[in-house]
Amino acid sequence: MPIVIGMIAGLISGSFGVGGGIIIIPGLVVFLQFTQRLSHGTSLLAILPIAAAALVGFIFHDSIDVVYGLFLGLGSIFGALLGTKLLGLISNIWLTRVFSAILLLTAVRLFIDIPVESQELSMSTATAIILVAIGALIGAMAGLLGIGGGLVLVPILIIFFGAAAPVAKGTSLLVTLIAGTTGTWRNYRNANIDIPVALKIGLAGIPTALIGSQLAMVMSDRVSTVLFALLLLVSAARLLHSART
Repeated sequence: MPIVIGMIAGLISGSFGVGGGIIIIPGLVVFLQFTQRLSHGTSLLAILPIAAAALVGFIFHDSIDVVYGLFLGLGSIFGALLGTKLLGLISNIWLTRVFSAILLLTAVRLFIDIPVESQELSMSTATAIILVAIGALIGAMAGLLGIGGGLVLVPILIIFFGAAAPVAKGTSLLVTLIAGTTGTWRNYRNANIDIPVALKIGLAGIPTALIGSQLAMVMSDRVSTVLFALLLLVSAARLLHSART
């Protein structure tokens, strides 16, 4: 099952610019009976090789803004440290509810078609400060919820900064690697990772992440959005069901 979870997570990561935690965490909880807390720590390690492989595909197509990614990544380091610290203070049931709410809200956003014309990303002092603040939020989400933050970051870059979808996805993956590495280090110190399972998932997701990154370049926006939103709804429903049983 870890291999199957990894392959699906890799395809989702490459196609949508997310770490894959939205697949890995429900899979660990529902099929492997992990606690919510352990699944979050294990997921954060598993998404590192997956996100790295997907990022290679976006770099190949020059679909990444390194400057934006580094400022976001800087903020994510501090946020991830905070998130992993809070992870040990919040109950599993509340983690389940928070994560499910994020999935549902993201699905609703994806079903709403917001036309945005892409533009060249610009940089200023104010923009840099805003990016660091957003990165801190993304990092906290990664450390606390075991996801890379792409669920939030990709829409932010597209809607508020006017980034083209492939650039938003590629940049999101870079930030995912930075935040995920920081959060994983903290989770390792807290003994909150199942390393063998994480490695199985991560390695299994590498080939499909590469395939997904190529699909992202040719896939219809409407088709990918609808499929992704439906996937989020199913994942949230499964998590909420598992929390009650």
